[in-house]
Amino acid sequence: MRPFIVLLAATLVVLTGCSGQGAGNSSSASGGGVAAPGPKVAPGDDRAGTASVRLAPAQAIVYTADLTVRAGNVARSAAEAKSIVTAAGGYVGNENAVEDPGSRPSATLTFKIPSARYQGVLDQLGSSRIGGRVSLRQQASDVTQEVADVTSRVKSAKATLASFRKLLGKAESVDDIVQLEQEISTREADLESLQARQKSLSEQTSYATVTLRLEGTAVTHHGHKKAGGFAGGISTGWHAFTAFLGGLTLVLGWALPFLGLAALIGLPTWWIVRRRRSTPSNAG
Repeated sequence: MRPFIVLLAATLVVLTGCSGQGAGNSSSASGGGVAAPGPKVAPGDDRAGTASVRLAPAQAIVYTADLTVRAGNVARSAAEAKSIVTAAGGYVGNENAVEDPGSRPSATLTFKIPSARYQGVLDQLGSSRIGGRVSLRQQASDVTQEVADVTSRVKSAKATLASFRKLLGKAESVDDIVQLEQEISTREADLESLQARQKSLSEQTSYATVTLRLEGTAVTHHGHKKAGGFAGGISTGWHAFTAFLGGLTLVLGWALPFLGLAALIGLPTWWIVRRRRSTPSNAG
């Protein structure tokens, strides 16, 4: 029984592999198109042989774009860009904003936009509603063949798994059961990998990726503006006075340990010298 099951399992693997390859080749040869039935043509008609018309396949395109815009108010432009994208059915995939004192504010936003509305939304993001467009780079990748190939391989992998599970139900010896279970485990891992790739392709073709970089036009300053006139003079004088007191306090704090040491040494010395001077006077 065991050699028969092993031979049958190997045959199933070969046959399903060939069927998956054949499906992929068929898809490649036809470009994924569907042959539409044409009108009936008489044998002697010149249109014979061209009655079957192939329809153009639905292409799977991955759209990506990098857009740089200079904006007067980065935060407001970022909010406006989000509003445009969400109104089109998209969402924010990633966001990073930088606003440091003394530098120009900036923000980088990654949007996921439905592919059907990609071009219209991109035009709005590069319009004056957001700011002045600095640069734009676009890329479109046709993954139609890859999508068809992965779909075919997933179908074949599912058929192979089903066949192995049927064989497992008919296996009698322990060795056959162990071997079939190992084969099923391997095939399940392959199927999960294919399905993950299929899901990734579906997401990439369903949503275009647009990276928007916003650059501020003015340097960010933090702090209070200096007042002018009489009030400004008082404020400046007060700040100077407090700064002087702060400096004086710092000097006194720095010198205090040395003053204590000088007093500790100087006072006994002064007392000894004074006592010596007073001793001769008392003796006389």
